[in-house]
Amino acid sequence: MNHRGLLRSFALGALLAMSISSGAGQQLLTDVRLDLPAFNYDVLYLADFIDVASRKLASNIADFSGSIVAVPDGAAGQIYLKVNASIRLQGDASPIDLVRAQTEPFRLAGRRTLSSRDLASGSTSEIKIANSPYFEDATQKKRLEDYAARFPTAPVGEYILELEAFDAVTNTSFPGSRTIKTITIRNASPDEVIVTLLDPQPGAIVATILPTFSWSSPNPKVKLSVYEKLPVHQSAQEAVTGIPYLNVDLVGLSTYTYPADAPRRLEQNKTYVWFVETEVSTNRGTVRRRSELNVFRIQTSNPQQQAVEQLLNSLGSSAAGTFATLQNIGWSPSGDLTLDGKRLTREELANLITRLTGQNIEFHLRVENVAR
Repeated sequence: MNHRGLLRSFALGALLAMSISSGAGQQLLTDVRLDLPAFNYDVLYLADFIDVASRKLASNIADFSGSIVAVPDGAAGQIYLKVNASIRLQGDASPIDLVRAQTEPFRLAGRRTLSSRDLASGSTSEIKIANSPYFEDATQKKRLEDYAARFPTAPVGEYILELEAFDAVTNTSFPGSRTIKTITIRNASPDEVIVTLLDPQPGAIVATILPTFSWSSPNPKVKLSVYEKLPVHQSAQEAVTGIPYLNVDLVGLSTYTYPADAPRRLEQNKTYVWFVETEVSTNRGTVRRRSELNVFRIQTSNPQQQAVEQLLNSLGSSAAGTFATLQNIGWSPSGDLTLDGKRLTREELANLITRLTGQNIEFHLRVENVAR
C-alpha cells in the first residue's frame, strides 16, 4: 500500500482494513452492506492507531471490527470502494474534505471482516488504495501532523467518514452501500474533564428534604451520588465510603431533584455529602472523573439558628467564620437565647444587635461543648 502520511492512514485505516472471512458464492451481487467499526471515544490515543515516526497504520488495533457483506447472502462479484474523509476541528465553521480516494477493484465473496492488519505495512490483503483518483488536502494534513507531533491524542472535533461500494464492471453504486459515520472526539485528555458543582454550595443550609442539585459537566453521561455525613465521620471523604442515599445515572442533564419516592429519604437536621462523576471513554478504557465533595445540611426551619447566625454575622468575619465551621461539622443551635440569665425574644435580640453594631465594642467569642 502506498501510505501518504499519518492522516490518510488514520482516515482510511479506520474504514478499509479488510480480510476474507467466508467462502465465495456464485450468485451475482445486487447490493453491498457496509458495517463500520464503532470508535465511540471521548479521547483517542493516536499511538494506538498510527506509528507517528513512520506515519504508518498500526497492524493490531484493539476493538477494530467491521464488515463488508454481499447481498444476497453468498453472492460474489468485483467491487471497489470510494472513501471520503472530512474533519471539523474545534473552532471550524464546517467540515473540510481531508482525503478522497478509492480502492483497486477486488473480489467480494460473501463477506469480509474489517481489520487493521490488512492495511498495515507489508500487508498481503487484496485491498489496495489506488494512486489515482486521489485527493489529499495538504494544509489540513499538515495541521493534524503538527498536532500529532506535539500531543499524544487526536484533536477535539468531528471526523466524518463516508464509504460507498461500486460495481467494478458497470461503475455504478450499490444503492444500499453508502455509509456515513461521524466520530466525535470531545476531549484532548481525560485530565481536562472537570465536573463543577453549582448548587448546593459547600456548607449550604437547604430548606427542603427534596433539594435540587445542579452541576456543569463537559460530558453528557454522569452519576449523581448523595451520602449522609454522620457525627463519627471526620471528613467528607470518609462519609462517602459508607452506603449511598442516592446513586443515579443521568444522561444529558445538569439538574436533578431528589426524588420523593427514593428508597432512602433525606431528613431534617442531618448533614449530607454530594458529588457528580462522569466517564471519559478512551481507546485504552474508561476513565472516571469526579467533582469535589460538597457538604450541605437539611434545615427547613430553625429560629434559633437564624438568630445566632444574625448575631455572629454582625460581629464580623471571624465570628461568622466560626459559625460556618460549626454548621459544617453538623452543629445546630437549640434552646433559648439568654443575656445575663434573661431569655431574649427575637425583637430584643434585633435591638441588641442594632445597638452593638453602632458602638466600637471589642468581642471575645468562645464555643463550649456542654454534655447533656
